[in-house]
Amino acid sequence: MKKFISLYLVFVFGLLAIEAIGQRYGNVPKVSATNPCNDFQKKSCKHSPDAGFAYNGQSRSGLFSKGQQSTVKAVFFKGMDYHISVCAEDRAQANFLIKDAKTGEVLYDNSTDNNTQEIQITNENTRNVNILVTLPGAGEKKDMVKGSEGVCAGLLIEHRRSDKTGF
Repeated sequence: MKKFISLYLVFVFGLLAIEAIGQRYGNVPKVSATNPCNDFQKKSCKHSPDAGFAYNGQSRSGLFSKGQQSTVKAVFFKGMDYHISVCAEDRAQANFLIKDAKTGEVLYDNSTDNNTQEIQITNENTRNVNILVTLPGAGEKKDMVKGSEGVCAGLLIEHRRSDKTGF
């Protein structure tokens, strides 16, 4: 049993040493398996100033390079209000658009709305949507894990039940 524990410790410390050497000489990414942008959307994107909005689990964050586009598939439910905001680590103005997943119809495009970084909408019918987020930039494919080309970006979705109108 002592031999097993000794071998295990040698193996673990050996792996750590190899990783450190690889990082020193640029062969191994400096970011571990954990997401360096974990919960960025919760911390950095604008929350709704209106009362009653709750965090929606469809929110996302990730590491982006300049010019990169990413798509988030979401479901907007009937009778719900949604507050959607995007943000980037370097304060870049992200572009985002919302498309109906079934028809491809563009429901919203912030580039036609003074590049606003947040919107609030009411959904009248349940629908699947694709939210496309793009960071502006040249789109060079550099190693963003090792270099400074990568930035965290977030998509914050909040929801609440719509106010009942009429009788």
